[in-house]
Amino acid sequence: MNLRIHIFLGQFLWLLAVLNGKNLQGIPGYGRNLVVKALPPLEDYQSNVYEVIMEPYLYDLGRPYTWSGDRSQKQIDLAVAPRSAPGLQALVHLQDDEESGVTGELVFTQIVPNGPVTIEGNITGLPPGLHGVHVHQVGAVRDNCKEIGPHFIAYYGRHGGPRDHVRHVGDLGNIKAEEGAAVNVKIVDHLVSLAGPRSIVGRSLAITKGEDDYGRAGTEDSALTGTSGPAVACGVIGYLN
Repeated sequence: MNLRIHIFLGQFLWLLAVLNGKNLQGIPGYGRNLVVKALPPLEDYQSNVYEVIMEPYLYDLGRPYTWSGDRSQKQIDLAVAPRSAPGLQALVHLQDDEESGVTGELVFTQIVPNGPVTIEGNITGLPPGLHGVHVHQVGAVRDNCKEIGPHFIAYYGRHGGPRDHVRHVGDLGNIKAEEGAAVNVKIVDHLVSLAGPRSIVGRSLAITKGEDDYGRAGTEDSALTGTSGPAVACGVIGYLN
């Protein structure tokens, strides 16, 4: 009920602004609709949860999002061009954090609604070893990866590995880098989604400096992040136009 009242008041104030001849262009995010995500209740854990977000961005393959300027000025284009694959597709352009030199591009494909998501692409600049891959709560990528928030949880749970029954939705495991070679990524995950309450679109994907221990170390940091260290590259996930 409270949510309906807030939506009604927002629409009423917008109508008043139009009737009074005010310019709406100065409002942050103008031109992008608000979307309400409903998270279903979980017995003994949480009641219904609602999250209000702006419509996600659309990207063109090969046209990375630039880090300069105001992200609220990048308007969404609802005219979707034909995709190269059936179902939904999304894209993330990974930019290095603090000149780490790590960059890449990953494509997300979900053919069946609520079905598995395939993540494919290449990442360059990673030092040899294992590196964690995580979806973070916030799509606030500006000139670094410091403002992307915690891992995307969606439901109650502690940090874990991609095959654990209890994990954050954003826990995608590790990728392995070899000396002097680009990392060819192919991940198939059954928990993340490109639509619905588990949607990762509009959020951030980050590659971490170290290995994700899947929450096995028994420490507080392990239970939250897998003790995988800071992000060396990150980007905002947007629908592939």
